[in-house]
Amino acid sequence: MRNAEQVRRLTPEEAGQRIPVRLRGVVTFYDEGLYSRFIQDSTAGIYLREMTNMPALTPGEEVEVEGVTSPGEYAPVVLPSSVKPIGKGTMPAPKPVSLEQLVSGREDSQFVEVSGIVRCVRFEEETQQYLIDLVTGGERFTAYARQLPVSQIEELPDSTVKVRGVCSTLFNRQRQLFGFRLLVPRLADLVIEKPAAGNPYDIPTQSLSSLLQFTPKGTFGNRVKVSGTVIYQESGIALFIQDGREGLYCQTRQRLPMNAGDRAEVLGFPAKGEYTPVLQDAVFRKAGAGAPAEPAAVDLNEALSGTHDCRLVRIKAKLLERTQRGREQFLVLEREGFIFHGYLGQDANGAGFLPLENGSQVAVTGVCLIERGSGWRAGEGWRAKSFRILLRSPQDVVVLKSPPWWTLKKLLWIAGALGLVTVAAFSWIGVLRRRVQKQTGIIRQQLQVEATLKERYLDLFENANDMVFTHDVAAHITSINKTGERVLQRSRDDILSRNLLELMAEDQRVTARQWLDQVVAGAEVPTTEWDFINAGGQRVKLEISSRLIEQNGRIVEVESIARDITERRRLEREILEISNREQRRIGHDLHDGVCQQLAAITYLVDILGDRLEQKRAPESAEAQRIGNMINETNAEARSVARGLFPVRLEEHGLVRALEELAGAASSRYRVVCRFVGQAILTKVDSEVELHLYYIVQEALLNAVNHGKATSVIVTLAPEGDRLKLTVQDNGMGFEISGKGRSGMGIRIMRYRAKVIGATLELQSQVHQGTQVTCVFNPSSREPARTANNV
Repeated sequence: MRNAEQVRRLTPEEAGQRIPVRLRGVVTFYDEGLYSRFIQDSTAGIYLREMTNMPALTPGEEVEVEGVTSPGEYAPVVLPSSVKPIGKGTMPAPKPVSLEQLVSGREDSQFVEVSGIVRCVRFEEETQQYLIDLVTGGERFTAYARQLPVSQIEELPDSTVKVRGVCSTLFNRQRQLFGFRLLVPRLADLVIEKPAAGNPYDIPTQSLSSLLQFTPKGTFGNRVKVSGTVIYQESGIALFIQDGREGLYCQTRQRLPMNAGDRAEVLGFPAKGEYTPVLQDAVFRKAGAGAPAEPAAVDLNEALSGTHDCRLVRIKAKLLERTQRGREQFLVLEREGFIFHGYLGQDANGAGFLPLENGSQVAVTGVCLIERGSGWRAGEGWRAKSFRILLRSPQDVVVLKSPPWWTLKKLLWIAGALGLVTVAAFSWIGVLRRRVQKQTGIIRQQLQVEATLKERYLDLFENANDMVFTHDVAAHITSINKTGERVLQRSRDDILSRNLLELMAEDQRVTARQWLDQVVAGAEVPTTEWDFINAGGQRVKLEISSRLIEQNGRIVEVESIARDITERRRLEREILEISNREQRRIGHDLHDGVCQQLAAITYLVDILGDRLEQKRAPESAEAQRIGNMINETNAEARSVARGLFPVRLEEHGLVRALEELAGAASSRYRVVCRFVGQAILTKVDSEVELHLYYIVQEALLNAVNHGKATSVIVTLAPEGDRLKLTVQDNGMGFEISGKGRSGMGIRIMRYRAKVIGATLELQSQVHQGTQVTCVFNPSSREPARTANNV
C-alpha cells in the first residue's frame, strides 16, 4: 500500500493480515511521552506504532516509512519496520472541522483546525505538556501543547483561540470512541483570535440572580464575575457563595483556603446545574472578611420549592440513622414523613458526629441542594423530588430533644434476655455432662490416632528413598534413616557421634559453615549441593534442602532431606562434553571444508568474470554478482562455524577468541561491544576456555535479544590467584526471582560454571542493565561451592 487513505479504509480483519506498506509523508506530531507518532501524506493522516530504535522526529519533517498494517485499538495503524528521515517538508493545510465531525471519530489522526473558548490551563509534569481545556458548540475537549502564546498561564482562560493539531481519539477496549483531544505540534498552531481581558477581575460584577436569565442581547460562553459571602468550601473541588437571597455552586480546582463569612470575587463560566446555575472552571480571590451568613430557617415545603437551592438553611428533623461510606459520613433524617439526608464531606478534618441517638429531634444547618427529579412544570405548585443538606462540620447538628430511654423495644429485649438466661442455665448443666463424656471418647481416639501416625512416620522416615537426617544448631547430627547409613557406608552410631561438617569434603567446610549459619538464622536458602566423604574415602554428591524446626518460638533443630545425585551429575557432564565435541566437529568441517570450497569457487568465478569482461560479454556483470553472493555465503558460513566452535580459541587462546567474539557481535547485532583485557600469563585449561567462551556467548545473546542492549563490555582481569570474567550491558534488565527460577540460558551458564569449578553471579535491575560475573581457576575442574551454591 502506497498511501494512508488505503490503510484507513481497511477493516480490522483486513488490517490484521499485516499487509506491506510504504508511505512518504510529513510528521504532524511526535511525542514519545504521549505515545503519539503521526504522519500525513496527500491523502490522509495515519498513526505509527512504537518501533525499536525509532529516530526522534520533528513536526514538518518529511519521512519514508516501511512496515505492515495493524488493526490498532480504534482505527487501522501502521506497524513500522523502518522510519527514514528525508529532509524538511511542508506541513499539510489544516482541515477546518465541526464539532460533529470531531465526535464522530472520522477525523482520527488528521491534522485539523477548530476554534473554541479556553476554559482553563494546567501544566502536567508527567508529560511536560500544557493541557488547555476548550469548549466549542457546548462540547468540552483538551488540547496538548508544549508552549503557550502568552507569557503567563493566567492570560489564556476566556480567550477565543484557533487550534491546529492532530485529532487523537480516546476509546475503550471495545474500539468505541468516548472522547478526543488535539495534539498541537508547534507554537504557531495555537492562535489567539480574541484575547481575554487584561485583568480578568476588571470585568463588571454580575448578581447571582442574573446568571442564565433571558436577555435579547449579549454573549454566551465567556467568563463572568460574581461576588458573594462564602458559606462552604471543599478545597480543590467546590466553593459555595451566597448573595442576599441567591446561592451559587462554583466548581474549582483552586485550593486557596477561605473561611465562612469571607467575601469572595469569583470568575467562571456559567452553565446549567441541577436546578440553579453552576459556575464551572472557577477561580476566586478573597475580597475581604465578614461575619458568617445567617442560615435561613426553612420547613419541608420551602426546602422542596427550590428557592433555597445552594443557600445556607436550618431545618428541624428526626434522626433515623447515622452511618459512614468511605470518608463521607451522613445522617438519615425524617421530617413530616419525608426522608432526606445530611452529608458531612471529606474536608471535616477527620472529625465525626457527636454521640447521637437514633430517634433524637435535631436541627441541622448546611447548604441545601435539591434533586429536581424527572418531572417539572411551571407555576408555584411544582416541588422537587428530594433535597439533601451539605454539612460544614459536626457542630452543624444540634440535638433539640433526646429520645426516651424506656421504649417498648427495649422492654421486650430485656424480658427476652431474662428468659434466655433462665433456659440457658438449666440447659447448660445437661450439656456439660454430655460434653464431658464425649470429650473423654475424643481424647482416647486422638491418643490412638497419634500412636498410629507416629508408627507411620517412623516407617516413612526409615524407608524413604532419600537420606533424611536432623541436626542441632551446632551441626551435631541427632537422627538419620537407613538410606543415610547406606549412602555414607557408616553405622548409625558412628554418624550420630559426628558433626555434619566432619562428613563433608574438607575443601568445602568453610563455605558449608556459612551455609549452615544462614539456615539457622532463618534465611530462605535454596536447595544446595555438597560433597560428602563415605567410609571408603569416595566423594558422594548430595542435593540438600533444609528447614527449621521450632518449639514454643525457639529453634531446636534443623531437618534436612538429601538426595544422591553423583551419577546424575556425571551423566550431565558427559552429555555436555559430547555436545561440545559434536559442535567442534561440525565447526571444523564448516571452517576447513565448506568454507575452503566456497573460497575456491569464488576464485574460479572471478577468473571466469575476468575472461567474460575481456570478451566484453554482458554476462560478466552476472558473474561478478555471483562471486559477491558466494563471498557473502562464505562469510555467513564462517560466522556459523565460529558460533558452533570458536576456531580462534583453539588456535590463539581465550583472549583472542573473546576479542573476535566482541567484534563479530558489534557487526552482526549493530551494538557497541568491546573486550577489555590483557594477555593471560597463566595457562588456561582448554576445556575451561571452551566453557568460558560459551558463557560469554550466551550472555551476549541474552543482552541483545532479551535486554535490547546497545552497549556490552566484556572484561577479563586477575582476581587474587584466580581470574574474573565480566559481561556488563546497558539493557532493560529484569527482576531476579527469589525462588531460583530462571531461563534455560541462565541455567546452562550456571551449570557450565559448576563444571569448571567456577562461581557465577548474576546481577540485574529493571532499566539498569545486567552484569554476569564468573570467577574461575585457570586449571581447576572440580566444582566449587558457595553458601548460595550459585
